[in-house]
Amino acid sequence: MTPLGLSVASWLWIAVLAAGVFWAVAVPGMPTREYRIRTALAPVVGALTAYAYYRVGHHDQAKVIVFYTSAMLAFAVGMVGHRRELARRLMEAKREGEPEDATWSVAMTAQVLVSLVVFCVAAFMIV
Repeated sequence: MTPLGLSVASWLWIAVLAAGVFWAVAVPGMPTREYRIRTALAPVVGALTAYAYYRVGHHDQAKVIVFYTSAMLAFAVGMVGHRRELARRLMEAKREGEPEDATWSVAMTAQVLVSLVVFCVAAFMIV
């Protein structure tokens, strides 16, 4: 039985929609073309990772897709309201030659973590 009784094909469409939501939220807020490209590749890398996890770990296909979908939506929700500040911090770090790993504000980090927990708990409940 697949999660919520939906077929694997249905979950794939939901995952595609979740990636679309991620792209709609995350990509336009990036300050440069390089950052937009890197951000746009995140769902693709996530999908390849999920596929590898499915193939190597021999996990149920629909369950892997549910967790991929949850991750995409969690990061999209976690970025809402913080895109301008993130873009500003990215440009400051690039200008000063600092690493990009410290560009998330405390508020954005907290929002992403809370959304990840909420979406992962929801995923565990439906699988």
